[in-house]
Amino acid sequence: MENQIVRLSIKFRPLENILSPPYTSKISKTILFSLLDGAGAEDILQKIESTQPQKPVIVTPVANLSDPARRFLFKTVSSREKPIILGRGGIYGFHVTLTSSSISLQRLIEALSPGTRLKLFTGEILVEDTVFEVRSYESLGIKGDKVHIAFMTPTLLSFPKEWVKIETPLRHSLLPIPCFIIWSLAQHWNTYASEKLKIRNVKKLAAYSNYALVELDYRLKPVTVVYDEKRRPRGFIGWILYEHRRLRKKLSMYIEKLLEYANYIGVGRSRSIGFGVTVVRSIE
Repeated sequence: MENQIVRLSIKFRPLENILSPPYTSKISKTILFSLLDGAGAEDILQKIESTQPQKPVIVTPVANLSDPARRFLFKTVSSREKPIILGRGGIYGFHVTLTSSSISLQRLIEALSPGTRLKLFTGEILVEDTVFEVRSYESLGIKGDKVHIAFMTPTLLSFPKEWVKIETPLRHSLLPIPCFIIWSLAQHWNTYASEKLKIRNVKKLAAYSNYALVELDYRLKPVTVVYDEKRRPRGFIGWILYEHRRLRKKLSMYIEKLLEYANYIGVGRSRSIGFGVTVVRSIE
């Protein structure tokens, strides 16, 4: 059976004020673990704890759905003194993406039924709603001559170590350079897409994207995130608008697919814990 893309949107309401960790994907994972553990879904839990480089489960931070902007909640160094509190009666939510055919959709539906009450740290929440979306890899593709990419959570876009023959330290870019975006997406795509859809020459596609995706406008901001007591990763948030010049039909077809794939798995490093959440759409 070929892999498919399953996206879960989980909405919940705190029944009392809850003090959050500085990066709220820890709350998302705690809720997901509690729901799956309660349903005896050990196979799915094993996928979440996978140590492979391209993870089959992606979990976003918590978003405040009571806020019209629906911002994802995380602390930066500039706001570290202000605690994140999930307010009693507020509506919050997060997304989970799964890219493995071995995960049973029926088991997920049974585990994530609305109306469940869960303990969360020192408080309690009520799961209000769950929405499922299923996509095939073949169906993906962002059309249109202009593509808008919004980086909703800090994006850690790294320079590929495979591009040089010397040992190099980890290096993040604070700019969304097309070849780094496409490289990041293609590595995950090739891990889970069917054999007939795999990208044969990722390096060629990444190089081509620098000529095919031309910046028209942007608003970007570097941020340093408080992830835990020690780690302070630095990335960027904001948006960028590209013109997609289709210089080579087949290569641009893969770019279209990968850009829509980003809506489900995000961009860059540490996607499985909520970094690099993106919203990609075409602009007419």
